[in-house]
Amino acid sequence: MTFNWEAKTILIAEDEPINFLFLKKILEPTKATIIKADNGKKAIDIIKENKNIDIVLMDIYMPEIDGFEATEIIKKENPELPVIAQTFHDNKIDKEKIQNASFDDFINKPINVSKLLMIIDKYLK
Repeated sequence: MTFNWEAKTILIAEDEPINFLFLKKILEPTKATIIKADNGKKAIDIIKENKNIDIVLMDIYMPEIDGFEATEIIKKENPELPVIAQTFHDNKIDKEKIQNASFDDFINKPINVSKLLMIIDKYLK
């Protein structure tokens, strides 16, 4: 399964360096441009400054502004920008909260690489 997203820009909002490196490694073969934000506030700022972002991978639990609040703010100004939540959710409340939030989709950690690529591809078409 190969994807060519050479003309696409993906923002990864992730505060854990190892998780960011994992996602970056997965996405490198797609030739997409990768931008990093290590908290929700930075993700919001980057999107305000860069109108070329095509999709956001948003960790839910981050410092300063969490993924829920960051996505809500992003979606107010950019309702068409796909935001994919990525998180460990281990109880029903988290799952319901994620599904009721402004996210377009979500993927559980540990991340299934094929599933993640298929979700991203769905929104980049």
